[in-house]
Amino acid sequence: MKDNLMLFEKRFKSHHDSSGIINRYISSEKIGKEDFEKVLELQPDKRKKAIYVHTPYCDKICSFCNLNRKQIDGSLDSYAEYIASEFEKYGKTRYFQESTFDVIFFGGGTPTVYKPQQLELILKSIKENVKLSDNYEFTFETTLHNLNEEKLKVMMEYGVNRLSVGIQTFSERGRVFYNRTYGKEEVKKRLKNLKAFFNGDVCIDIIYNFPDQTIEEVIEDARIVKELGLSSTSFYSLMVHEGSKLSKDIEAERVKLEEDMKKDYILFQHFMDEMLRGNKYHVLELTKIAKNDGDNYQYIKVRNTGGDTFPIGVGAGGSVQGVGVYRMGKDMAFYSKQSEYHLKFGKLSGIMQFPIIYKEDIKNILTEEEYKHFSKKMKEYEEKDLVVEKEKSFDLTKDGIFWGNNLSIDIIEYILDKVFNK
Repeated sequence: MKDNLMLFEKRFKSHHDSSGIINRYISSEKIGKEDFEKVLELQPDKRKKAIYVHTPYCDKICSFCNLNRKQIDGSLDSYAEYIASEFEKYGKTRYFQESTFDVIFFGGGTPTVYKPQQLELILKSIKENVKLSDNYEFTFETTLHNLNEEKLKVMMEYGVNRLSVGIQTFSERGRVFYNRTYGKEEVKKRLKNLKAFFNGDVCIDIIYNFPDQTIEEVIEDARIVKELGLSSTSFYSLMVHEGSKLSKDIEAERVKLEEDMKKDYILFQHFMDEMLRGNKYHVLELTKIAKNDGDNYQYIKVRNTGGDTFPIGVGAGGSVQGVGVYRMGKDMAFYSKQSEYHLKFGKLSGIMQFPIIYKEDIKNILTEEEYKHFSKKMKEYEEKDLVVEKEKSFDLTKDGIFWGNNLSIDIIEYILDKVFNK
């Protein structure tokens, strides 16, 4: 391995870090609600389509979280009714009536904080207003402590076939640090029972590099994922966000975590090596490892290959027929018409989230001149053992996957600098 730890001054840990790059070169055109409504009455194009539903509520706040969420302080009846009414409203549009959706994704917050009757109200509205493809994916993010058989029965009755469970770690120390419910053995027991009862994929999230985490702890996390036969696991390095409880409680540790790149790298490598040992799991995208016959994670594939993501719920964002949408409140949203460059480089950023980058896919979105710039950077990455060029693809090495978001940002900035003569 070449000394790639100093390749970049900072490691970008999420694909969201690249979202603002294009705006430095060209601005989106703001449009109004009426303009968006007109788009919804046009004939939908053939791109793949997903729906993202946001629930900005939790019954327990994780120490690291700064997402658009708040702790429940009353009934969610009105919010459940609002979500159901949104599907009824948009279900009348041409966009919904003539579209087949590949994915529905409930995120948050914690969308399983709803009571069973609230879930049924929402899911019934979806069934009545949304046409799903034959191989659809229908996901709920969840925690273990607010999921029970009654809720699961409602969800399965209405077609939910994938769960994404926020575990973060099985380590006893780590679970205390993240403010998670239950200890390791109870978590394992509940995941086993969930996997046996639920008719679909059970996936989890792992967040590594909490303070003083050991190699043994991260290897144990990987081993338990395989032992339980879970469909996939994401694996994010701990990101300490402003506004999270963690950022207020451990400022000194925050600096330590951001500067300790060597530890970040070592834990990443050990987790990946253990997950891939035995050849039963593979790298699905930069931050997700999936069982060979398990999770396909269609949601990220739709989002990252230029498909539509129709946002519903307070705090939801997405893109519909070339229009960016972000919902600030029940009656407030921002709309922007995305430029050719936003669409093009958004898709390029998405394609680079996968470990295999197919040349034909890149050629389909870039001009001949832009592709030359792209190829030049790929040659540089290959010299640094980040990429292996093959006949039809550029394949990321393990180091390339570790630095994947940095490569995406770096190559987009490089091409745009050439395009705009910066």
